[in-house]
Amino acid sequence: MSTIREYVLLVGSVLASDAAREALGGRMIRAFDEGEWERTVYLIRERECTPFIGAGTSSELVRTGDDLAADLARKYGYPFDEVHDLARVTQFAAVREGSPLYVKKRFTDDVFASVGHPDFREANEPHALLADLRLPVYVTTNYDDFMYEALVDKGRAPQRAICPWYTTDPAEVADATRLFEDPAGFNPDISRPIVYHLHGHHGTPESLVLTEDDYIDFLVRISADPKLLPAVIRKSLRGRMLLFIGYSLADWTFRVIFRSLLSAWPPGSRHQHVSVQLPPTADGGAGDKSQRIQEYLDQYFERERISICWKTAREFSAELRQRWEKL
Repeated sequence: MSTIREYVLLVGSVLASDAAREALGGRMIRAFDEGEWERTVYLIRERECTPFIGAGTSSELVRTGDDLAADLARKYGYPFDEVHDLARVTQFAAVREGSPLYVKKRFTDDVFASVGHPDFREANEPHALLADLRLPVYVTTNYDDFMYEALVDKGRAPQRAICPWYTTDPAEVADATRLFEDPAGFNPDISRPIVYHLHGHHGTPESLVLTEDDYIDFLVRISADPKLLPAVIRKSLRGRMLLFIGYSLADWTFRVIFRSLLSAWPPGSRHQHVSVQLPPTADGGAGDKSQRIQEYLDQYFERERISICWKTAREFSAELRQRWEKL
């Protein structure tokens, strides 16, 4: 287990390497060009796209992981430096409390007790835009219901499912995957799409991938038993362009998804994927260093068939909607 822990942690250290950033010299930051937009819109139109929805899409209503981690760090007297690392801080809290489930229940209560709802009538709201694309499968690592609610608002009849990574009980696994035994589950369509919660849902606190151990356990379970993901979800991840929206390339969620779900597949079996990212900001706000970080990340993920679009979720949604409505 310690080897796996170190492996996961090293993914982040690679992305944070100053030496690697410096080595790129004066390369220009590569823009998301017209060809990439054309390919993205085409694959969405052909329903060869699976959105992968992260925390950045909900950040206007759900507090950021950095803020939540800082609050928990103060509450539990977290003694280490990474006070904005939610996975590490909640791991500390779980050890202090002696119960990860208790920490998860309190976390969901604190975060979702007073959370509002997005305005799905606003054209550039990311969930509303994704719902209007009329795709059959939406995968999210968020704990909220916003994607499900957006689809309902658009007149669809969505189905919700949660990855049962957190249990080995056959009855619980069967209950979590029951949907996929029905025609609506193994053959979703645009009128009854599936919203698949890969990292849990706030209504089932034990399902949350929250602490460091959760991320490692999730990685181990998915790696050891790929069939833990229903066939329709595996097909949606493996055979279609993935549109990552709302992620940071250096955060735990993206790192675990990237390593556990994408890297094992031969490059020839995958489309070029798209990740919508905020431009990174270097410590101290040095513009030249921020540019070198972007250059490095562009080069690093280009090798992995992921094109980066350096925009906010709303900026990307606005441009994609404009291009989509021209069809």
